[in-house]
Amino acid sequence: MQQQHGSGKTAVLVERIIHKIIDEKVDIDKLLVVTFTNSAASEMRERVLDAIYKKLEEEPENENLQRQITLLNKSSICTIDSFCLEVVRNNFYELENISPNFRIADQAEIELLKQEVLESIFEAKYESGDKDFEKLINTYTSYRDDTPLRELVLKIYSYIQSNPFPEEWLKEKIEMFNIDDNLLEEDFSKTPWGEILLKQLEEELIDAILKLEALGKKVSVEEELESTYQTIRKDIELYEKVKSSLEESWEKGYEMAHNLDFATWPRKKSNLEIKEIAKEIRSDIKDKIKGKLGKIFNSNSKEARQDIKDMYYILNKLQNLILEFDKEFSKSKREKNIVDFSDIEHFALQILSRLRRSYKKISR
Repeated sequence: MQQQHGSGKTAVLVERIIHKIIDEKVDIDKLLVVTFTNSAASEMRERVLDAIYKKLEEEPENENLQRQITLLNKSSICTIDSFCLEVVRNNFYELENISPNFRIADQAEIELLKQEVLESIFEAKYESGDKDFEKLINTYTSYRDDTPLRELVLKIYSYIQSNPFPEEWLKEKIEMFNIDDNLLEEDFSKTPWGEILLKQLEEELIDAILKLEALGKKVSVEEELESTYQTIRKDIELYEKVKSSLEESWEKGYEMAHNLDFATWPRKKSNLEIKEIAKEIRSDIKDKIKGKLGKIFNSNSKEARQDIKDMYYILNKLQNLILEFDKEFSKSKREKNIVDFSDIEHFALQILSRLRRSYKKISR
């Protein structure tokens, strides 16, 4: 169970716990209740205890409720970090190369160690003339500054740590870029990347159409702005056509993007302020859509697929660098007998997975 924000939702969660205890006869020390903070965990314990006492007033002879008061001290009402740490402390022997007296390093210490490890890796690769590393340098950095590549490695490393199995997840995602040569002729809109890009563009177009429709209503009430209104309507029709082309294929969208024909804004002067406001709004929308179309449809379908395939080559090298950093960073932490909270979470997952498998073997 996970505590949700808001006192009302906390009350509901407490009621669910009491229901488990009374109606389902589940001992409270068999439940895992995850809160967001330590203070929230303390508050939850107090609320559960108050609820149990309240029920005891109604049923003073209820031995089950009396037992729950004692078991509450052993219950797992805590943050996810506290729960994982408890699992690791109690089962450290299930892990390899982990000392029982490990220390949780603070964030500043961890960040400093990351920089030291990365510096050591980069320096060694510069000295050895590593060709794969040179390719990454040429791809992601300027001649004098390799900071972008360093930041990219750390950013991706930190991101994948939120996944239960970081290495497997990274390899799986990069393998998605390994497009078979036989598929290069297929429409790019059928790929995961094409689908995402077209979905984003569709949302932009819908937003533009809605804004122009609202603008058109304001302009339409002024008889002298009929030509302005018609220009806005033509923009809407054009965006609708572009939107429809996206549903057909990448090639159709590419063709539309490179052949946009916007109507000329009426030059007839008007003293009405709404016309200038409309012109500015229309211009902003037009520039935004043209920019988005130009950015997305900078390649036709075949070129876009080839770009993805070419990226697979460089991403494999980036993956190797990230995994090397992961290995060396883990080694450095072991040598210092320190861990971070990401380690604790992954260790806990390893332990629980092993215990679950062991339990299954015993129960067969």
